[in-house]
Amino acid sequence: MEVTFLGTGAAFSPHAYNAAILIDRTILMDAGAPLTVHLPKAGVSLEEPRAVVLSHFHADHTFGIAWLILGRVLDHEDSPPLTVFGPVGTTSYLERLLDLAWGEEMRHYSWERLQLTVHELSGGDAFEVDGSPARAFRMEHASRMNCLGFTMERDGVRLGYSGDAKMSAELEALVAASDHVITEMTHDDEGGAIHMGRRDVEGLMQRHPSTRFIITHRSGNGSLNGAVMARDFLTLRLPL
Repeated sequence: MEVTFLGTGAAFSPHAYNAAILIDRTILMDAGAPLTVHLPKAGVSLEEPRAVVLSHFHADHTFGIAWLILGRVLDHEDSPPLTVFGPVGTTSYLERLLDLAWGEEMRHYSWERLQLTVHELSGGDAFEVDGSPARAFRMEHASRMNCLGFTMERDGVRLGYSGDAKMSAELEALVAASDHVITEMTHDDEGGAIHMGRRDVEGLMQRHPSTRFIITHRSGNGSLNGAVMARDFLTLRLPL
């Protein structure tokens, strides 16, 4: 499995772009980075991704999808269909986002041209993304928003992704179900009200010694012994 980080910064990080992770050139986990710039910079055409998996609706995880959708339509006449997976409410959110970004007419045009399909998920739901089995886990982050993390099994690797999360039993279950997990560490010290910090992740690592940790969604430039610190445009080949 090939994993390329297109953005590894927390929402207001001065050091890195916002969240977007590319799996095997065809699956995007979140879409906060400027994808019309970052995908080509990573050597990937806008028409290559087949699916986008959204963890929640905050701007730093979603605003890039508006550029991806219309840019793909305008620059690639025969662009293949695109499937979006996300929490309950994803269809309405995408409609409002595209209307705000480009207007209702262009939203209808791009939605039809891409044969856009949306699958709304709840915690515990099993689904298939680009031929790979996956599962959604309910994460605790923003209390008024549906937030998910995911596991995906591909090429013999069980990859987990926390999205934005604070400590919870469901996060523990996600990590336990993963060989490799990409988890946020927004704070370099203690965790905050809605995000994890170094001490939280250190605890997870101690409780799940067989899982390899890859750290993203960072506000600072701190490191963490025993974990891979992701950076923008880093490509990893799993298993590590």
